[in-house]
Amino acid sequence: MFLRNCWYIAAESREVGREPMGRILLNEPVVVYRKEDGTPVALEDRCCHRRAPLHKGKLVGDKIQCGYHGFTFDATGACTYIPGQERVSASVCVRSYPVVERHRYLWIWMGEKEKADPSHIPDFHYNDDPEWAAVGACLHVDANYLLLVENLIDLSHVAFVHASTIGSADDTNPIIKNERSDDFVRVIREAPGIACTPSMAAVGFAPVIDQKKIITFTPGSNIWIDIPTRDAVPVEGRNQPMERRVMILNAITPETERTCHYFWANARDFDLESQERSDFFLKTVTFAFNEDKDILEAQQRNIELDPHAGTVNVNADWGGVQAVRMMERLIGDEQPRRAANVA
Repeated sequence: MFLRNCWYIAAESREVGREPMGRILLNEPVVVYRKEDGTPVALEDRCCHRRAPLHKGKLVGDKIQCGYHGFTFDATGACTYIPGQERVSASVCVRSYPVVERHRYLWIWMGEKEKADPSHIPDFHYNDDPEWAAVGACLHVDANYLLLVENLIDLSHVAFVHASTIGSADDTNPIIKNERSDDFVRVIREAPGIACTPSMAAVGFAPVIDQKKIITFTPGSNIWIDIPTRDAVPVEGRNQPMERRVMILNAITPETERTCHYFWANARDFDLESQERSDFFLKTVTFAFNEDKDILEAQQRNIELDPHAGTVNVNADWGGVQAVRMMERLIGDEQPRRAANVA
């Protein structure tokens, strides 16, 4: 089960054009495309005639034509043409979804349409703010989306999984502060005097750094990781300690119960015009997040071998545990309304 009354990323803006693109979101087939004026459209990717995927068809102006029997649907999901007959019943239609383009993403609402308030779209402005430089991508992960949520909130794994990329082997005894409200979970992780991470060493930081990670989760599955870093020891020729800030944006859209789409962006407040720096971060973070993908997919396989095998929670698990409990509560609250709507 998934939380439906919230905004998820359906695609990066650059992925979607005049060629229909099919994607599974929350166990539902969705097709996205752009009208001739560039406006994004999201429809059920399942023709109501014989359930063929609409993304296998083609666009006819602003409409999409099924590639199997030619049924044609407008951007609202209404069927406007059936080959061989003049009359088209209003009941011949596919579902349409509210979709909003913001921060270089297409955000989709999979729940009750009347509740789709664009003001609740997560604040990912760092991805297109001129004061920041951002790179990012979408990673398909063969693991339940909540495993990735836990991975991103509990960064104790960074010293082990990412020691050669974005982590420091020294970062094993941080100062932890935890916060929770009705709509967010936050973990503040301070690691003073640790060996500089390989990625920050490439930026020019001292061999020893002070680094903080402020990790904030909001439903359905959005995580901001604010990472200010500062020299912890003097550097010859540098009058002031170097200070830089990186913001990692994470949005996980469930595909199925065991797979998900992981949209991420790495934004920085320095070297804004440097393509070399952007290329470096794209390569480094992509490599690091594939390290996560590898361990998460192995974890998912183990879970499926024995879903009832026991687990142990330790102090570092607080954020992940709280996020999962929050999601379980919100999903549980939606079920009676969803059942009533279906009935």
